[in-house]
Amino acid sequence: MTATSSTTITTQGPLQAGALVHCPRYVEGKNTGMRKAVVLGLFNANDPKGGYRVYFYTLGRASIELGTVCFVFSNETVELGIVEELSERTLVGICKGLAGFPGAAIARDRAARMAANLGKLRRAAR
Repeated sequence: MTATSSTTITTQGPLQAGALVHCPRYVEGKNTGMRKAVVLGLFNANDPKGGYRVYFYTLGRASIELGTVCFVFSNETVELGIVEELSERTLVGICKGLAGFPGAAIARDRAARMAANLGKLRRAAR
């Protein structure tokens, strides 16, 4: 009796807005270390392999000037999950941090929707 094995190779498509990643943060061209971030979307919609705009949500409000929103290449990211897996408190912080930031509507809406659902569950459990 011979055993046969088959290997399936899957390729990851582009990360969606609202994905959580671990990626390097650069300040003035220097790598300040790996941090958690929320994907806001592709840097260039016509080039899915070009890279992503990410928001380092643990550093405060979303701002390019403050360095909390940056560009990262797709090969620099490690996917951790999705925003819906975070706590209500973290989701509320992400919503506040992304408020008014252009191009963040999808990630902000996903976080807000899950924060509202968790809030309802918390209040119902009282």
